[in-house]
Amino acid sequence: MVAYLPISEERLSTIRSATQTERTLQTLCDTIQKGWPKHKKDTPRDIMHYYSFQEELSVQDGIIFRGERAVIPYALQRDIIRRIHSSHLGVESCLRRARECVYWPGMNEQIKTFIVKCDICRSVDTKQQKETLRPHEVEGRPWAKVGTDLFTFDDKNYLITVDYYSNFWEVDYLPDTKSSTVIRKLKAHFARQGVPFILFSDNGPQYTSQEFRRFSQLWEFKHKTSSPGYPQSNGKAESAVKVAKKLMLKAKAAGQDPYLAMLDHRNTPTQGLNTSPAQRLLSRRTRTLLPTRDSLLKPEVKDTTPEQVDRQEKQAKYYNRTAKDMDMLRQGDRVRVQPFEPHTTWRKATVMQPVDHRSYTVQLDDGGLLRRNRRHLRRDQGTVPGVTARTVTFDAHAAPDAVVTPDRVTTDTQQSVTSKSGRPIVEPKYLQDYVH
Repeated sequence: MVAYLPISEERLSTIRSATQTERTLQTLCDTIQKGWPKHKKDTPRDIMHYYSFQEELSVQDGIIFRGERAVIPYALQRDIIRRIHSSHLGVESCLRRARECVYWPGMNEQIKTFIVKCDICRSVDTKQQKETLRPHEVEGRPWAKVGTDLFTFDDKNYLITVDYYSNFWEVDYLPDTKSSTVIRKLKAHFARQGVPFILFSDNGPQYTSQEFRRFSQLWEFKHKTSSPGYPQSNGKAESAVKVAKKLMLKAKAAGQDPYLAMLDHRNTPTQGLNTSPAQRLLSRRTRTLLPTRDSLLKPEVKDTTPEQVDRQEKQAKYYNRTAKDMDMLRQGDRVRVQPFEPHTTWRKATVMQPVDHRSYTVQLDDGGLLRRNRRHLRRDQGTVPGVTARTVTFDAHAAPDAVVTPDRVTTDTQQSVTSKSGRPIVEPKYLQDYVH
């Protein structure tokens, strides 16, 4: 077994020497050679963990084996973990490597904890999973909530303004992208349709300027912005941009007037609502090039709020099948921030304050302040709110025969620890014996 173990002779000699100097493993070695007690309660306390798999244990050339795996003394465990993770492979890959040749009580948890706290691995983490859909509330009337965004088509800048209730959007050409130009276009729409209660936009410089802030104060509407790097929260405007650009591209390819395409789109009934954007905003159809009876052009108010709520619920039902909510962050929590260009590594930061349910202001360790969505913030060192992760403290000055006992899992409250799916987590009995 020693000859076929995938460990160098020098390392085997070190393991052999450390095994001879560790009291716990010497007790285990003597018990293996002399025979195990009939009852577990008669087993020495410091080796009680090994009782349940005593048939797998053997001693070969001064090294204790569990099957074909060498039992590593406490003094060498930290070094072995570092060697296992020397190439910075993932948790499962490192566990597979370790399970081939080494063993000690609590090995899996120690390796997981070590990798979770590895600064290099955490700085190049993958993106986090998507969270459940949180759609904007359906407004009870048209033009109560409006979204806006800028886009480019044929090297020209345009402003799109969309009503959240009716999905009716307007496109304006922008000779430049100054805040004053954007404000002038929005004033024209507000003068026709009225001032909305809420205007939603991204964090472009046109919307974060002092001039736009004064505009929102003078015209008495609330200006809300999406999290940087998370355009999904301004999805209504983003979706309108896609539709508008596609219509303009097709009209250009066909040599047709893009405004006629917009007119037809505004008078096309929306799937699942049976009313067009023009009907929901203007309470009437508008005349197109299709022959239309005068009676169909007469004003008629239709409330589509129930249909829109039902549509949102169906959309969320399908979207949430592959999504899961993450826990909320608190002031002072340590996190890592997902990199946006030109950055390439996750940077450490501290949560300063929440902006809304899923948006936070964080301060980088270098002093910079950022606003980020929860999806772009990963808890540092794998901590979970209310739970202290099971860890093993490595003390360089500890005696070689010290007994390794992981800290007990504790919570800030008396509630039981649950899994991701909500099921209670109960420690196996052999771990309870080992911890206590």
